[in-house]
Amino acid sequence: MKTLLLLPALALVLTSCTETRVPTEPDPVPEDAQPQFDITASTPEYTTIDLGTLGGSSSSVQTINEAGQVVGYSRTSSGEAHAFLWDGVMHDIGTLGGQLSEAWDVNEAGQVVGFSETPSTYPYHAFLWDGALHDLGTLGGSGSRATAINDAGQVVGSAGTASGEDHAFLWDGTMHDLGTLGGEVSGASAINSARQVAGTATTASGQNHAFLWDGTMHDLGTLGGSWSYTQDMNEAGQVVGYSANASGDTRAFMWDGTMHDLGTVGGRWSHATAINDAGQVAGWSTTASGQYHAFMWDGTMHDLGTLGGIFSWAYDINDAGQVVGEAYTGSGDQHAYVWDGAMHDLGTLGGRRSWAYAVNDVGEIVGYAHTAAGLQHATLWRPPLTPVQRLGQCAASVSALEDEGVLNQGQANSLVTKIDGAIVMLEADRTRPALNKLGAFQNEARAFVNGRKLSPEQGEELISCVQGVIDAL
Repeated sequence: MKTLLLLPALALVLTSCTETRVPTEPDPVPEDAQPQFDITASTPEYTTIDLGTLGGSSSSVQTINEAGQVVGYSRTSSGEAHAFLWDGVMHDIGTLGGQLSEAWDVNEAGQVVGFSETPSTYPYHAFLWDGALHDLGTLGGSGSRATAINDAGQVVGSAGTASGEDHAFLWDGTMHDLGTLGGEVSGASAINSARQVAGTATTASGQNHAFLWDGTMHDLGTLGGSWSYTQDMNEAGQVVGYSANASGDTRAFMWDGTMHDLGTVGGRWSHATAINDAGQVAGWSTTASGQYHAFMWDGTMHDLGTLGGIFSWAYDINDAGQVVGEAYTGSGDQHAYVWDGAMHDLGTLGGRRSWAYAVNDVGEIVGYAHTAAGLQHATLWRPPLTPVQRLGQCAASVSALEDEGVLNQGQANSLVTKIDGAIVMLEADRTRPALNKLGAFQNEARAFVNGRKLSPEQGEELISCVQGVIDAL
C-alpha cells in the first residue's frame, strides 16, 4: 500500500491541491506501431464495488490499508470536497472549517492524514483524523500538508516556516522541522516503521534532490544529472523515484545506500512509483518506439505490456508482486488493470475509463472509474478471498478498535482468540468446530454492543464480517 505522490516541483506542495497523476503523452507513434503484447490470460473474478459519494457527483481515492479501509475525497451534496474514510460505508471526515479536505493516507489503526482548508480558506493545514479531526498546525508559517502516516501514528508532509519557506516535517505529537539540503524547500512523501523519512529537498544551488532522513537528512544524489525526486520507500529504507542522468534523460532509480539506474524497456525515459518490502519496483518507461509501458523491476526490468492498446502505467505493487495501474485497450479506452504475471482488465463502472492506484497485500485494489453517466467514482476491486483471508480482515478490524481505545486489550484478545481458533480449525479441515468459534465471536460482539462497549454500527461491522465467512462455509 502506498500513497501516490507525483509532484512535478516542490514549490507546488502548498500552493496547489490538484495532483497530476497521468503523464503527458508523447508525440503520436506510427499507426503501424504495435503493443508489445496483449492479454493472454483470463481475468480473475474480481468484485467491483462502487464506493459512491458523500452526496455529490464524484469521488476519488488515494489508498487502502490491510484491513480494507479506503481513503480519498468526495463531492458533497453542497458541492464541497471532503475527505472520506470508507469501511463498508463512506464516512465524511469533514474539514478544519473550510470547504475542502483531502485524505492522503491511512495506517493499520485507521488513522487518516491529509490536508484541509481552515476557516480562512487558504492556505491548507495538515490534519490527523482518529475519529476526530486534529489540526497539526505549521512550522510557524501559514500552511501545511500531510502525505503519509506509519502505524505508530507518526505523520510526515510539508509545512510553511516563519521565514516563508516550505520544509518537510515529522509530527509525533509535536511538529518537527526536518530541514533541507541547503536550500529553501523540502517535502516528505514516505515514512516507515523505523521512523525513516523519504522525500525531496532543494540543495544550496537550488536543485531538487531525493533525501532520506533518519535523524539527519541525507542527500541521495542523482544518476549523474542535476536533480532527483523521491516517490516511495519500503520498510528496509530502500527508496525509489526518478532522476536525471548525465545525458539529461529521466531514469527510474532505487537507492539502498547507492543510487541504482533501473534502466528502461528500450526507450530513454523511466519513472519508478512504488517499491514493496521484497525490493520489487513498479513504474513506467518509454519503449524504443516512444510508447509508455508499465514495468516491474526485480533485478531485471520487465515490460508489463498493455490491454491491447499502446500505453500503460504502473502505480503500486504489493508484497506478493501484484502490480496495478492503468492501460489503454484496443478500442482506445483506459482501464484499470492488475498484473500478476499477466495483465488483467478490471473494467469500469459502465463508462470508458478507470484507474487503479493502490493494492494491499490481500490483493484488494482501489482507484476510480467512470459510471455509464460519465461520473468519476471511487472504486474497490475485491478478489475472491479465502475464508482464512476474510477472517484475517475481521481480526484486523478488532485490532483497529483496540488501537482506537474502543476495546481494551482483554476484550480485543478475547475476540481475536476466537478468530484464531476458527482459522486453526479451518486449516485442519474441521469446519464444524470453526463455525462454533465464529458463532461464539458473534455472540460476544453482541454482548459488547449490549454492554455499550461497542456502538451498534461497530458491532454490526464485526458480526457481518464473520457472517460472510459463515455463509461461505
